[in-house]
Amino acid sequence: MFKVMKRSLPYVAVFALFSLFACDVYTVEPRYDVRDNLTGNYEMEEYSDMYNDLSYYQIYIRKSAYAGEIYIDNFYASDVLVHASVSYDRVIIPYQEVNGYAIEGTGTVYGSTLSLTYSVKDLYNHAPADFCKSTANRY
Repeated sequence: MFKVMKRSLPYVAVFALFSLFACDVYTVEPRYDVRDNLTGNYEMEEYSDMYNDLSYYQIYIRKSAYAGEIYIDNFYASDVLVHASVSYDRVIIPYQEVNGYAIEGTGTVYGSTLSLTYSVKDLYNHAPADFCKSTANRY
């Protein structure tokens, strides 16, 4: 009986060695979406150069169906829905005409704070562009 075990021991060792190298271990990590840090309700503080005035209102940010894109609802406190692209901590609002306004701007994200600089031009009244700086804090 011990002779059989001695003869089969090398075969068992080789089989165990090959079975260890035949296994692949895959680690599946969840994909990181920078937009997850942005979605939610915000309290916006906006300074208008044109009116030399501070305004306070709420905005809501949600993900778009497209990667790297968000929607900002109630932009400029005018119930305007604006789309913006997000890359790392940068937010870019490309030129767009929405509900009679021409809007474009840029911004940065730091923690739960979104800082934006943008221009808004009223296309109906042909008023000069309003340049705004705002800070939005998620609540």
